[in-house]
Amino acid sequence: MRVSQTVSLGRAVVGAGGGTDTDRELLRRFARDGDQTAFEALVRRHAGMVLGVCRRSLPTVQDAEDACQATFVVLARRAAAVRWSESVASWLYTTARLVARNARVAAARRVEREARAAVPEVVEPVDRVTGREMLAALDAAIDRLPPAYREPLVLCYLEGLTHDEAAARLGVPRGTVGTRVDRGRKRLHAALVRAGLAPTAGLLALAVANPASARLVGLALAAVAGPVPVAVAELANGIATTGTAKSLVCALVALACACALAAGLASVAPSRGGVARPTAAKGEPPVVAPSAARVEIKGRVVDANDKPLPGAKLFLHLGHTIVPAQQVAAGDDGRFLFTISGDTLPLLLATAPGQGVGRWPLNGRPVAEFTLRLTPDEPVRGRVVDPEGKPVAGVSVSARALYMYHGEKDFDRWLKAARDPDCKEVARGGEPIYGTERGFTGPIEPATSDRDGRFELRGIGRDRVVVLRASSPTTATHELTVVTRKVERFTARADTAITGSAEEVHGCEPVVVAAPVPVTTGRVLDDATGEPVPGTVLRVGGLHGSSRLAELIAVAGRDGTFVLPGLPPGGRPHAFVLPPGDTLYHALKVSVPDEPAGRAGFDIKLTRGVPVTVKVVDKVTRAPVESQLRYGVFPGDNPNQKAVPNVRHFHQTEHPRRPYISYESEFRIVAFPGKGMLAVQVPEVGAFGGAYLCGVGAGTFEKHRRGDELVGTTGVSRTSVRDWHTFAEIDVPADAKSFAVTLELDRGLTAPVRLIDADGRPVAGAESYGLVHPAGGARWSRPLADATPTAVALRAGEQRRVMFVHTDRKLAGSAVVVGGAKDPVEVRMVPWGEVKGRIVNADGKPVDVRLDLSTDFVRKPDLKFGSTPIWNPAIAGVYTGEDGCFRITGLVPGLTYRWGVNGWTVDAATSTDTVAKGGETIDLGEIVVRPEQP
Repeated sequence: MRVSQTVSLGRAVVGAGGGTDTDRELLRRFARDGDQTAFEALVRRHAGMVLGVCRRSLPTVQDAEDACQATFVVLARRAAAVRWSESVASWLYTTARLVARNARVAAARRVEREARAAVPEVVEPVDRVTGREMLAALDAAIDRLPPAYREPLVLCYLEGLTHDEAAARLGVPRGTVGTRVDRGRKRLHAALVRAGLAPTAGLLALAVANPASARLVGLALAAVAGPVPVAVAELANGIATTGTAKSLVCALVALACACALAAGLASVAPSRGGVARPTAAKGEPPVVAPSAARVEIKGRVVDANDKPLPGAKLFLHLGHTIVPAQQVAAGDDGRFLFTISGDTLPLLLATAPGQGVGRWPLNGRPVAEFTLRLTPDEPVRGRVVDPEGKPVAGVSVSARALYMYHGEKDFDRWLKAARDPDCKEVARGGEPIYGTERGFTGPIEPATSDRDGRFELRGIGRDRVVVLRASSPTTATHELTVVTRKVERFTARADTAITGSAEEVHGCEPVVVAAPVPVTTGRVLDDATGEPVPGTVLRVGGLHGSSRLAELIAVAGRDGTFVLPGLPPGGRPHAFVLPPGDTLYHALKVSVPDEPAGRAGFDIKLTRGVPVTVKVVDKVTRAPVESQLRYGVFPGDNPNQKAVPNVRHFHQTEHPRRPYISYESEFRIVAFPGKGMLAVQVPEVGAFGGAYLCGVGAGTFEKHRRGDELVGTTGVSRTSVRDWHTFAEIDVPADAKSFAVTLELDRGLTAPVRLIDADGRPVAGAESYGLVHPAGGARWSRPLADATPTAVALRAGEQRRVMFVHTDRKLAGSAVVVGGAKDPVEVRMVPWGEVKGRIVNADGKPVDVRLDLSTDFVRKPDLKFGSTPIWNPAIAGVYTGEDGCFRITGLVPGLTYRWGVNGWTVDAATSTDTVAKGGETIDLGEIVVRPEQP
């Protein structure tokens, strides 16, 4: 396979001339004997990584190559003066960062002086952060790691070595490398998240180095042998004689924009190397880490006439972030070739002058060469005016989301249905090319309105729908939907609109009304010292206006100053204030002032807390378990909380910097001195989903319990005892500099089950509900491998109903299991039950709109079984037909179901409770619904 050939070739280039010698051995031979072959081996090993570091920091390839050569010149000069470790990868990484920094610092200072002379410093909005800045922020975060963790990360991620290869380079056992990689990865992830970063699976994998070209290796060796080119010599001479990682860290320029980038490294595994994962308990299936092999992506970019598009820019869409691909532009013939991690499932995006954005889904598997065909562009040319129609300059207009249609006829069909309220045709909505990104605007460059209020956006493409955001500090931020056709403004029908409700849609020459608003600006300061806290992220919510405008983000600059995008009038805006990096400040929730004077001096004070390290382990095996954590304080139990009355404690599902949940086995949080509550929850899916008891330790907080919830903690006021697994009280000493605690997860007891059919034969392949603890809203399982499953996470004597549906054989059954039982409970699988009915209006006519039918299993008072979703694997979803009729299958015989009807244009209605009967269809008759009342 071509992928294997590519990997093998890369290994050959990296390892050439060095064999299995460590870096220290090669440097010793070079320093002692002048062995040029040994130094050449070092250059070949690390030049790709060094060039990658420099390329991410410098604007041109030439600058990066000069910096790369200078880095190896410094290494050669210091070969005999330093006691080297077994590997020099970490030293080269930090030195390359310093060399690259020196190459750009003079120009950066000049630009900064000119900018300050012209206008006050304004922090760049998060949505303008470029892909280069994202990777630069990642480099800065790696640089701040302890050397013991930085070295294996550089080797396994940026140089693509396996754990075995890295262990040989470092002279340590393979297990030690795995442990250090895992801990370093988690530290890196935690540091970036605390800095205000949303998770971006795959960002680290994108920084992996490609092998350096023979030309670059030759240039580096020539520079070491001398004479050194002037540009390279200046860079090498600019490095301090200490040349250590510590001096580099002290010299780094703060990257304020980086504090709003995405870096979800918890879900990324090193390329070609495994990460230590929790091992499964005895009797459970082993936990297998996903493969992280590199996959070759090969294709070409062409226009609608199949003409190659040389220089087309390439991007990878990774969930909520867009970053440049490893090959940032197509070649002269429009072709491209690069690799991605097999763990990622990105979209490949491409742009070219005069073309609209094109996309191609990548599935992390080897694919044949493909053709990415772009569509002709249709620029959006609009004007920004104030409420009186006068032009407004300086308003940024960006493409926040983009939707495509498959051909002109498809778009025409949607446009007709959207504009005509009487149209009966159901038109398919647009397919998203990309959605609202937190870290990057995407491949379409924002535009700024000129003195006449005019702006132009290129690269959207013909016959598409785009969501634009118009924003500036002095005008109200708002979003509008635009189609890339010259059409009159219209109101789209709710069932065709992007938002799901009726919305105004503009043609490709929109007029944007920008209402003036007071400028909202201030500083983020340390409450005790008054010093600025740069890099603090402010996420502003509670906004009035478009439902899409959920939040606005700003980042404090080097002096702590921030300027919010213009807040729309109305609403109750508030800001979640998220301190950066490893700073030990409490997060806050503050109200944004209403009056102009308050918005002009919106200063925010941050208070320091105590760093607490929390580890989560299995009670029996002591293996780490990935989970999510919640910390809170009951004000009555801890008077220290009064010092920060507006504190906001988050857990992952509510964290404003993270669009998705990220699970860890070790956390670092900021706590108050005194008492507090910790709660931990294991994800409902995965190796340990539903395998642990819930509510363990909740009795400690019994006085705060209201039903199934603990009520009254700071920030997050309610915590479900049924959904969170372990609770613990901590008491942090008043004079503590740090604090550590370990939380244990309890598996509880089990109960065996045996599935048989009517003839007493075992039934394998059924889906289940209830075998695991239904914390957080459990789901039906995948088909079971055998007929003797086991219910887990039960307390002694606890009763729980388990249910089974076999889709292929149309069988269903249920039983009650008891925790600690030794003998299996027998479940007889019989033909499932069904119901049918008809939805009509008050006149007896069938309802001609789509309706959802939902149901809830009725709980018996003597057994707290919990609810089960009707949407088991036998049901793909239930909707009425044109005649208003419906049929629901897959019901478990003997269980009672309660039915309800919900629709967009009708009020909810209920039907009689139904006891499902095996092999029978129950007719619910006609269910009458009435039009929804305003």
